[in-house]
This record gives sequence, structure tokens and C-alpha cells, in this order.
Amino acid sequence: MSERLNIEYRNPGPEDMATIMELMPLLYRDIGKGLQNTLNELVKDSFYFKLLATQQDTGVATGFMLGCCRLEIDFECRAGIIEEMVVIPSHRGLGIGTAMLKIFETWSRERGAEGILVPCGREGFYEKVGFEMFPVKRYWKDLNNI
Repeated sequence: MSERLNIEYRNPGPEDMATIMELMPLLYRDIGKGLQNTLNELVKDSFYFKLLATQQDTGVATGFMLGCCRLEIDFECRAGIIEEMVVIPSHRGLGIGTAMLKIFETWSRERGAEGILVPCGREGFYEKVGFEMFPVKRYWKDLNNI
């Protein structure tokens, strides 16, 4: 795309759930009711950071980001946590992800964060914008099957 994109970044609400769900196949192979219910709850929760990027002229969603700020025991500090971040393939490399990250960094700093943690993500992007990769094992126990 050679023309300059006019991207609007805003806090989405419940009315944006259909738009947000249209972006989820870029992150998840299987989309179920559980993902939709969880995202719907997170979008309503004021504890979480939510950001929807749309083209101003068309209203087409180009990206979405979800995060929070909490105490992180592994890093012994308060940290911004990026839960989800996606940019549509046709708009990658145009600065949308970097812009969303900068907005999230400011939001996290305002809440006392000393750093930003990405539990998992697309390799390459995060290293390019200054992140260091840490090998971490994660475990899960399903409490519904006990």
C-alpha cells in the first residue's frame, strides 16, 4: 500500500465484538463459543486494556490489542502483559502494531509498570521492537475435569 493510511485507535466496546471476532482466525485455528465469551467479558472489564485499530475512511478493522497491568512474580515487578495483538496481513509492516504497542506502553507506565511481558507471540515482531525472548515452560490443569 503506497497511500498513507489514516488509522484510528480507540477503546472498543461490546458493540465491536463482531469486528473483533473477525480478527481472531488470524490468531486461532479453532474459534469456539468459549473464546467469544471470554473476549466479550474482557472487553467489558475496565481492568483490561483494549485497543481497536480501524481505517478512518472505511471503518475496516486493521488490528486489535488486549492487555493488562499486574504484579508479575517471575520478573518481581508490576508489568504490562500483552494478552492478544493482531494486525491483518495486508496491513503488517505499516506501523500499526508498533503504534498499538506505544499506546499500551504509555497505559502500562501510567499504572506503574516497569516492563512489558508477552507470554507468547509472533516471532520476529517483538524482537524488532526491542523485546528479549525468555524460554518459559507453562503448565495447565483443567479444573472442569476433576
